[in-house]
Amino acid sequence: MAGNPKLIILSEQLRGQTFELTADQYSVGRAEDCDICIPDPTMSGHHCDLRRDGDGVYSVVDLESTNGTRVNGVRVQSQRLNNSDIMQIGGVEVLFDSHEKFVTSVLSTQTKINLEDTAGDLNVQEMSNFSPFGSRSSALQGTEKSKWVTIAIYGGIGVLAAAVLVAIVVLIVKIVGS
Repeated sequence: MAGNPKLIILSEQLRGQTFELTADQYSVGRAEDCDICIPDPTMSGHHCDLRRDGDGVYSVVDLESTNGTRVNGVRVQSQRLNNSDIMQIGGVEVLFDSHEKFVTSVLSTQTKINLEDTAGDLNVQEMSNFSPFGSRSSALQGTEKSKWVTIAIYGGIGVLAAAVLVAIVVLIVKIVGS
C-alpha cells in the first residue's frame, strides 16, 4: 500500500500544503472548527465534506456552498474521487492523491484560461462582503465608474490650476504695489 490518500493544495498562496486522509469523514471550509481548515475568502465556512465509502473510496459532497465545488472543472453536488482528480473548492485548487489501486486513465491534468472566449460557463460573483470599502453601488461600476473618476481628476486639476493662478495674481499685485 502506498500510504493514505492526501489532499495537496495547488493554489498559489497555500501551494504544497498537504492533508493526509485517514478518517472516514472530513469537513472542509474556512471555519476553524472544520477538520480541514483552509483560510480562503472564496470558501464557505463549511464548504464541503469528504466521505469514505465501504470500498475505501472518498467522495466529495458540496454543502450548498456559495462558490460551489468542482471536480476536473465540472460543478458537482456529490462526486466519487479518483487518483489525480483536481477539485476546486471555492477558488482553491486541490489535487486528490490516492492509492495506486485507484489509479485512473488520467495521465495528466491541464488548466487553460482563454481570455478571448467570453461564452464560457464561468460565472464569477462579486463578493462585496470581502471589500475593505464595503459594497459599491452598481451605478459606479464599469464605464460609469471610470467616467466619474475622470471627472474627479480633471476637477481636481482645475481647482489646483485656479489656485495657482490666484496666487500668481496676488503675488504680482504685491510686487507692483510696493
